[in-house]
Amino acid sequence: MRYLAWLLAAACALPAYALTKVDIYSTEVVVDAQQPNADELARQKGMLEVLVKASGDLNAASNPVVKKALGKSSQYITQLGYTQVDGEQAMRLSFNSQQINTLLTQADLPSWPVDRKNVMVWLVEDSGYDRTIVWEHSNSQAANQLKKEANRRGLPITFPIGDFDDITGIQTTDLWGGFVGPIAEATARYPVDAIAVIRLQGNNLRYTLYDQTPDKLGRNTLSPVTGSTSGELAIASAIDEISDYYASQNAATTLGESAGMVTVSFSRMSSADAFFTLERALGRLASTAKVDVAEVSGDVVTMRVSLLGSLEAFEEEVLKLGLVKKLEQAPVEVPVQAPVQDSEVLATEEAITPELGTPEQGTAVEQSEGGVAPTDTATDELVTDGITELGKPAQPQLSFEWLY
Repeated sequence: MRYLAWLLAAACALPAYALTKVDIYSTEVVVDAQQPNADELARQKGMLEVLVKASGDLNAASNPVVKKALGKSSQYITQLGYTQVDGEQAMRLSFNSQQINTLLTQADLPSWPVDRKNVMVWLVEDSGYDRTIVWEHSNSQAANQLKKEANRRGLPITFPIGDFDDITGIQTTDLWGGFVGPIAEATARYPVDAIAVIRLQGNNLRYTLYDQTPDKLGRNTLSPVTGSTSGELAIASAIDEISDYYASQNAATTLGESAGMVTVSFSRMSSADAFFTLERALGRLASTAKVDVAEVSGDVVTMRVSLLGSLEAFEEEVLKLGLVKKLEQAPVEVPVQAPVQDSEVLATEEAITPELGTPEQGTAVEQSEGGVAPTDTATDELVTDGITELGKPAQPQLSFEWLY
């Protein structure tokens, strides 16, 4: 029993560093009741916040695919409710993670994984006559703002609890001066992945980010990330810079076709004007995220279209353009080679008749236990014609004909 207790104590003493899973698909947005379409604007703002958290890209709002998708924000929402934020009515929103990730792919935006580094924040406030360390339970407006901005970017942060060990383990001079030894020792008890020392003096902020666990701090030559901001948005700017740093390291753009991809062919495209008119018209449709030309063969243009809406909505919008008409496609009939029966197997090589040809005349001959059977290579090619590697017909899902 004593041995088991010793093992448990030893396990608890070891640092257990692990990435933190962040809920990036939910948010709370204050509803501006003064706006005539307040709820719709709140849904769009909430969706944009989620897209920024999921991608790590602050400029997601300027993406043309995102702009178009925001108009359909209700299609991405899985849960909606109302709450209070700082005494104001707010909307609590949860979005479909798969749809959000698909939208990131369609918009060519990166995806920042939900498992992220937890950053320990040592915040020191300089009031002009005194410097104090901000603890988790401190009534600090700056700390509350840091938490709010970190939540906005999906950056997990931890504040020191401020118990006896914290108070006696580190001094304001250690943090303000950036002495890594005391900082590492004071942070060692927390299961975090990085350390940020923030020095705040009025509206002037300086930060030092040590992108390493406390046990490695000061033991290697890894240079810290430093920055400074000022003004009313100093805290927000600092969090943005730190978040951008981690997003640039861990976010990646997903390549390949998205779940909402459809292949469309357009025939009788006999002029460049027709092609560019059609391409522009498809790109402006509310149901399309992106249009790529896959192939041009004669007067037939094949395009791959990423859809924001359903296939039916896309088809309806295309026809409403008045530029094309739909062509009904007949299913592709794939000839299947009948299996060779035992009675059809030739017993001897002499059974091959001149009509079937000889090996020199283009018919391959296979040797089997019962004798020799001819194999028509042309037939084999016929069986696979029009079939993709996955066994699906290699034909567009939709076909249209240009009218002009």
